[in-house]
Amino acid sequence: MKPRLAGPLEVACFDMDGTLLNSGVFGVRAITSAFESLIAAGRLPGLKQPPAPELIKAQIGKPPSLFYRDLLPAALQERAHELHAQTTRNELAALADGSGGLFDGTLDVLDTLKQRGLRLMLVSNCSQAYLDGVVATFQLTRWLDYAQCVGDHPEAGRNKVSLVGAGLRLLNVRQGVMVGDRIHDGEAALANGLSFIGCTYGYGKSDEFKDAAALIDDIRQLPGLLFSA
Repeated sequence: MKPRLAGPLEVACFDMDGTLLNSGVFGVRAITSAFESLIAAGRLPGLKQPPAPELIKAQIGKPPSLFYRDLLPAALQERAHELHAQTTRNELAALADGSGGLFDGTLDVLDTLKQRGLRLMLVSNCSQAYLDGVVATFQLTRWLDYAQCVGDHPEAGRNKVSLVGAGLRLLNVRQGVMVGDRIHDGEAALANGLSFIGCTYGYGKSDEFKDAAALIDDIRQLPGLLFSA
């Protein structure tokens, strides 16, 4: 189903993990390794092993302040910042050595949308260091008009909804789509008058797409969806 717009398509806003970035393998590995390092160092007393990969993957897309809530026992929640810092180091190392990658066809899709005159935005719940690493590794500034993230220590009101809104105002655009795989992306779309395109190939569950105007099973399906007659 093609999303309905009140006017000509002006902007496409993307989530990052599970939408453009295939972080399900290297991201889980980075988090698992961080747990292993802290357990070995005695920083997570009582914890014998990292969480299961399925539980880790279910957290991908959440802001750092919430990411580790379901991964750490209540008594160890204070270690979340330390764990996140180690995870970020591991993720940046993976990006640097080529272990991390975009979903197949991502850059071609961005190029196609840019050639069609769309403004392109990237808004993520991730940390600033991670966003900067991804943008630099894949040279995404060639396509992006706006890139922001919630960050490690977001101030009140700084979330995906507000960041998408700020980008739309900065670029002076209104008609467009929010492309993502988690409920936060749908909420940001709804709050800012965008159509939500749900990415079923990411890490969200089916109920997170209940407000989606359309679904795609592969990022390469997006241009055909947006520009079909």
